[in-house]
Amino acid sequence: MRRSSLPSVQNRSSADGTRRGRSAPHVILRTRPQGQHRAPRIQTGVLILWAGIVLVLASFPANAESVYAWPMDLPRAITSSFCEYRVGRFHAGIDLRTGAVGVPVRAPADGYVARVRCSPTGYGKAIYLRLTDGNTVVFGHLNDFCPDVGEYVRSAQHAAQTYTVDLHPEPGAFPVKCAQIVAFSGQTGVGVPHLHYEIRDAQERPFNPRFLDIAWPDTTRPVIRKLLVAPAGLDSSVNGDIVTFVCDVAGGSGGEYTSGPIRAAGRIAFGVDIVDPANNGANILGIHVLRTIANGEEVFRIAHDRVSYSHINNGTVAYHPFMLDKGRFLLQWRWPGNVCEIFAQTDADGWFRVPGAPVEVRIEAGDFFGNRAALTVPIIPDAQTPPAPPAQPGTGEGAVDLACVGTWLVVTAAFTAPEPESPVLEVNGLVPVHGSPFRRINDTTFRAGIVPGPSMHEIEVRVIHDRIRPYARTVHVFQRGEGDRTVTIDGVTVNVKSGSPYGALFLRTYPASRGSPSSIPMRGKPLRIWPASMPIDRPVDVAFPVPEDAQDLGRVQLYRDTGSTWQPVTTRRTKDHLVMSSRQFGIFAALEDDVPPAISEIAIERGADAHSKRPAIHAKVTDIGSGIADITVTCNGQWLLMAYDPERNVIEWEQDEDLPAGHKEFLFTVTDGAGNTTTANKIGP
Repeated sequence: MRRSSLPSVQNRSSADGTRRGRSAPHVILRTRPQGQHRAPRIQTGVLILWAGIVLVLASFPANAESVYAWPMDLPRAITSSFCEYRVGRFHAGIDLRTGAVGVPVRAPADGYVARVRCSPTGYGKAIYLRLTDGNTVVFGHLNDFCPDVGEYVRSAQHAAQTYTVDLHPEPGAFPVKCAQIVAFSGQTGVGVPHLHYEIRDAQERPFNPRFLDIAWPDTTRPVIRKLLVAPAGLDSSVNGDIVTFVCDVAGGSGGEYTSGPIRAAGRIAFGVDIVDPANNGANILGIHVLRTIANGEEVFRIAHDRVSYSHINNGTVAYHPFMLDKGRFLLQWRWPGNVCEIFAQTDADGWFRVPGAPVEVRIEAGDFFGNRAALTVPIIPDAQTPPAPPAQPGTGEGAVDLACVGTWLVVTAAFTAPEPESPVLEVNGLVPVHGSPFRRINDTTFRAGIVPGPSMHEIEVRVIHDRIRPYARTVHVFQRGEGDRTVTIDGVTVNVKSGSPYGALFLRTYPASRGSPSSIPMRGKPLRIWPASMPIDRPVDVAFPVPEDAQDLGRVQLYRDTGSTWQPVTTRRTKDHLVMSSRQFGIFAALEDDVPPAISEIAIERGADAHSKRPAIHAKVTDIGSGIADITVTCNGQWLLMAYDPERNVIEWEQDEDLPAGHKEFLFTVTDGAGNTTTANKIGP
């Protein structure tokens, strides 16, 4: 059995053998006998006996002495957990509730400031502390830094005349001691006021803070909301079908859940929609450990212990990417190409072969404090005998749907009335002999699957039936490790890297409707790249021809339809093409942003001190197209350091220096991503 090694935990001892700990807000010194050290945690600890099986989940009582000091003088409450679900990635830390802006943030141990960043997006203002044990702590979404670091940052911002900076001071420039205030909490970057708290090992890999006994109150069991059961291929089935099955679960008393019986054949695997309520249900967190047991043996296990930034996007296939409209199903199998440590806890791939007799499968979950829940799934072997065809002649009209549900394609033919005659499936001009011809699901529905061969680059699908309109589709296939390959479809050139597919990547392009309304003109026609839910590892390069009706190419870029608006996509312009690199498919179009950004609600407020040389200055800035790219504000020609909050569409002066005496004229200049510029003047006090 393969287990990932865990971060080392080192004691931080002074010369007299004392070990620093902290019970907020004071520093407490505890002594250990000379030579006695806390043992590194090599595996999660507490042994939980479920159905006679010992499960290692967590060995961290809530009142355990923490290796690190708690970073705020507030009640311990977290609003997001380690490796919690994020769209297309894992959450790399924990989020602490602050309730306000400006709460002092303290160093959890001795070390020094290794990095400081300021950005309007992401972690916003963030500070990175390299600690004496070799780990790095990241605090994000800050409002400000401690005075000496803040002055260092502002000097760099003024020198470059930009708010966005990424600085790496010398190791000895800003030493810190345990419990020293290093910053103040805020809401910069993304989200409401909170503190992002992330711990990385010496190789810069974020890891579970429970390995350092960092604790918060949690006595609530995880909640299992839904079950997902997937067939492994076309020789398997779930409830007589080759598509993934989703159902609700019952129970919950004492953490025990059950599902209805599942008929299955061949190999199957499981996923659960599961959450961990926290703070009396005010927040929904993720779990720590999830495993599947059948016939007394472990089928698969994941553990949210550590994740490398080089693999953090494997979160795309940690949850079933094609079932997000039905729930967030944390998978109990390793999707092809998923190499993150979370899914490398066992040598097994998670696929379970259904035995010849009924069996109960048990899916067990634990949170970071050992609170647990379990789901029992009765599995009944299925002989895969299709339903008998209806006796009456067919009269209904048929329609065909082509779907991608994983690493193969599913073709569904559905009729409006009972249909005795199966359609004929042709793949690349041949009726499949191996694989799956249409199988009857019920009186009106037939289903077939298509698994691409190792050298198959195109799949031409035709469905033939007297009462189905002629149906033909071509799907391009890319498989992981086969090398980079480029195809041109309808004038659009797509380059798929060798490492882009998770297993197999399927691709079709065809004209789309105009999609969501836009306040800026669309150039050319929108294009759908199918399937929208296709998981992508390395970004795919897509080159669209420059639209003939473009007025100013410098203002034209690609946008993705989110369902409610058009979101700009980073676009490289060449003489003949607009090129994007993307991990997402969907509907794309070229839009020409000819609308400048808007500046409104400019306010310059003296505050209580009428003679203040640092008034509060803020304004609202908005853009309906390419987004805000640059903001410059001056007072009598003096550049002012303005912070930009894109979620609130607000800019605010940092009030970091005195303004000139006497008459003051403020000039606001805002430029969007297409180069459109708006200026506004304001006479100040």
